[in-house]
Amino acid sequence: MTVWNHITDQDAGYAFSLSDAVVALEEANPGVLVPLDHGRMVMASDYSGQHKNASHESYSFVVTSEEDLRCWLPALRGFRDTWLPDGRTLSFKKLNEPVRWRAVPAFLSTVGKLTANLITVMVAREVGSFFGGDHRELVSAFPDCFCDSTKPGTAEKMLRHATFVALLTAALRREDQEMLWVSDHDETLDSHDRREAFARLATYLTYGLSRWRQPAATWFGTTELDAAPDWAEDLAAVADYAAGAYCKMSEQLPRFFGVRNSRISMSPKGLDRRVLAFADWLAAGPSHLRHVLLRLEVDTTDSARASAQVLSGNGLRSSKLDLRGGRSGGSGVRGG
Repeated sequence: MTVWNHITDQDAGYAFSLSDAVVALEEANPGVLVPLDHGRMVMASDYSGQHKNASHESYSFVVTSEEDLRCWLPALRGFRDTWLPDGRTLSFKKLNEPVRWRAVPAFLSTVGKLTANLITVMVAREVGSFFGGDHRELVSAFPDCFCDSTKPGTAEKMLRHATFVALLTAALRREDQEMLWVSDHDETLDSHDRREAFARLATYLTYGLSRWRQPAATWFGTTELDAAPDWAEDLAAVADYAAGAYCKMSEQLPRFFGVRNSRISMSPKGLDRRVLAFADWLAAGPSHLRHVLLRLEVDTTDSARASAQVLSGNGLRSSKLDLRGGRSGGSGVRGG
């Protein structure tokens, strides 16, 4: 049984290409994704690589169900009581701090018990704008999502983030399924008006991909809101860890897969202990969590291509880590 609902409209640009790559991966590797079409869907997200020297940006999403999350929360509380009783949060940048680092193996083990899909989209700097034109055209196309003073970089980040939210929503959710989405707090979501504008943009793009006429309600907030659930920071920390680790691995991971289910091996050279711990955990196969990495890269013809990958094997420390990949999704068409 396939879990991913394919986006078949080729005019959807990058969303179509990324969806096509996941379909190829899932066909070659049944069970690579877990179905989450029961009860309310829950999604948490975070990002990495939003600085000028980064070669890639990564957007990571943990997608689960409210029922599965509720069953997992006792394990999360047990982890916190044992390893982080002072309430300190986890983030990729802070993991080298001794107390947090000692908690990493237990944290990853706990996360592996959550029935969920961990999906990361990594975009190469060379891909350029998702809109493919002057950002003022984007602002005028969605006047209730952007104001005239919106900076080009902010508009682009909002468009990318909303595109990926819309893609995962259309591909993993039912039309009549409610959803709760919690995001890390950043410049694109730093005020009520910004959050409302972003929600509208994601809604428009979701309709464009799904053509849903009567979608169930979506609740949206950030980790810094007073009303954020107790688990929000920890679930977003999983996405934060994935986004940061994948950015660090970007030069060693394959940019494309030419055929279905290609396999390559990786070396641990040059990777720090945070990345090694993350990659070895994924390769070992968390008991309930599934994971997929999507990439957008520019090929030799200056066209953006998409591919999907899954880490497996014995781990980077043994130099026996493999990657399974779906064939590249072709398209040089802009998303949005």
